[in-house]
Amino acid sequence: MADTTYQQAHKLGLKEMKVRMAKHEDPYLPSLEETLSHMSSLSEEDLGSVRIDIDQIVGTRSTARREAFSPSFYPLLEDNSEFAAKWSALAKSHLKEGIRDAIVAVEYLNRFYVVEGHKRVSVLRYFGATTVHAEVKRLLPPRSDETEIAVYYEFLDFYKTTHINYIRFSRLGAYPSMLKLLCGDEPTAWDEDRRRGFYADVVRFRKVYAGSALSGSLTQDEALMRYMEIFGAESLSSRSPAELKADLAVIAPELKSVENESEPVLVTDPAEAQPRSIISRIVHPSVKMLKAAFLHDKDPENSYWTYAHEQGRLAAQQALGERVETQSVFNMLEQDFDTVIKELAEKGVDMVFSTTPRLLKNTLSAAAALPNVRFLNCSLNVSHPILRCYYPRMYEAKFLTGVIAGALSEKRNIGYICDYPIYSMPASINAFALGVRMVNPRARVLLEWSTVQGADIDRFFDEYGVTAVSGQDRLIRDERRDKTGVFLWQGKRQVNVASSFWDWGTFYRKILESVLDGSWDEFKSTSDAGQTINYWWGLSSGVVDVHLSDRVPAETARLVRLLRESIMNGSFRPFDGPIHDQRGELRIAEGEILSPHQILVMDWLVENVEGEIPKIEQLTPPAQELVKIQGVLKDDGDKAQ
Repeated sequence: MADTTYQQAHKLGLKEMKVRMAKHEDPYLPSLEETLSHMSSLSEEDLGSVRIDIDQIVGTRSTARREAFSPSFYPLLEDNSEFAAKWSALAKSHLKEGIRDAIVAVEYLNRFYVVEGHKRVSVLRYFGATTVHAEVKRLLPPRSDETEIAVYYEFLDFYKTTHINYIRFSRLGAYPSMLKLLCGDEPTAWDEDRRRGFYADVVRFRKVYAGSALSGSLTQDEALMRYMEIFGAESLSSRSPAELKADLAVIAPELKSVENESEPVLVTDPAEAQPRSIISRIVHPSVKMLKAAFLHDKDPENSYWTYAHEQGRLAAQQALGERVETQSVFNMLEQDFDTVIKELAEKGVDMVFSTTPRLLKNTLSAAAALPNVRFLNCSLNVSHPILRCYYPRMYEAKFLTGVIAGALSEKRNIGYICDYPIYSMPASINAFALGVRMVNPRARVLLEWSTVQGADIDRFFDEYGVTAVSGQDRLIRDERRDKTGVFLWQGKRQVNVASSFWDWGTFYRKILESVLDGSWDEFKSTSDAGQTINYWWGLSSGVVDVHLSDRVPAETARLVRLLRESIMNGSFRPFDGPIHDQRGELRIAEGEILSPHQILVMDWLVENVEGEIPKIEQLTPPAQELVKIQGVLKDDGDKAQ
């Protein structure tokens, strides 16, 4: 005869059964046999003794036991049954000495189905146990493009290193990202001590998150990964529950961005960042004095990139005078980032620019630690609402230089030198090629990457008789460097005819002005809602432009000026269709207008480009470092990140 404990558990089972029946849902324990009835080819792997979360046990292997339990493993058979008596005896034994015998289960898609030990699971579930030991065999489905299967095979790679089965994701890319956060680029197998320590950290985080106001449709493990991205995996073990709670409050916008799967808000014109009314100026008053710091990975003597940003800072400082106080810190990769940020905060710095994607992770952590300081990072397509990102919109200028190269080339082949396959670069390549085609429909653009291992660009272009080349953008207006802008090869002599250039001084001045006049804070509600702000300014902003030498014929110069004005006022768009890719597939239909984000994340090339976007393993080690952060292709080169 069953005791009162069984009767209470039985009532819970009957209640769950009635609720599910009212919703026209299956009221009994799911059966793996029924789930796999349509599958004929499953391989099997013995996992041995495994500790599993009770919540991951979702059903029974066979159909024979399924009607004895509700979906939550509460008992359904009558109080006077032999089953009820055995359940009651097991419950008493558990209260006296605990359940020590392992159950037998199979794992399929990281869910567990009981073979032996159904009553043990039921008793443990009733008394609130969280884990159970099990002897487990894994059933492996055939690989397929189905999302659930593809995610599962990513889980298997994650499990191979960590032997962790309690982290659960449903989207592609999540498990590799988590593995990288935990193990870096070269994972090594975990030992039992590391698994125990991480499990304790995860349990503590989940408890804090579940008790916070943020707990909602975003899963605990997605929230956990976002937390680790910002604060680092090591912070889980060093932070108290109270500190974890405070951290979660700071990164609430970050968690909302994951929950909403929101794209970055691309601010494409400075006018969008200006006050829109007198009321807004009252709500967001101006700032009298602003202290800003610029953080660089290298120094101006050894890096043209750093030199250009430093010239931009000096120009902005000169333009704004005593209203701003700026300073630079160089070679940040060789310094302790946290120490530098702490020293800057002590000096009263309230705005920080980090000028390379290589500093993105550190900048993100600093933004979480100092929510009252404004942080920006020079990168694109970054979904982190607690900081803002920026980069020039170069494809407009590249289209104009393509027109010039197409008009001046003496041969069919035109060269294009690109450096890093990162966001916005394919758009620049394509825009250049479309500009070429506008004036020279038969021309081909031969694409070469300066960061591909073993690249010999001069030799390649010589072999194809290239006489006109698009080199690197000029980082400042008067920079004198080889292979920049559009140049002609005349023998061994390089003749520069035009160049697209970046004006960092204009960008930094306008951003600093937006803080000084109060308009920066107009976007506050956007970031609080979980959306990231990315500045992507083009020709109309003055941040990018094209310089023409007197070698450009008057007729061509006139056409370029006309197109430039049309792009700036919006009457002409370089990516108006129809446009086909290299395989002849229609990518942009006639009349279709691409969004800024669609242009930003392009991972394909137009039909008159010869060459490809390189995979990460083809690049030099320094290039790989950057592409891992901002690469437009995955490692396998299939899709945009």
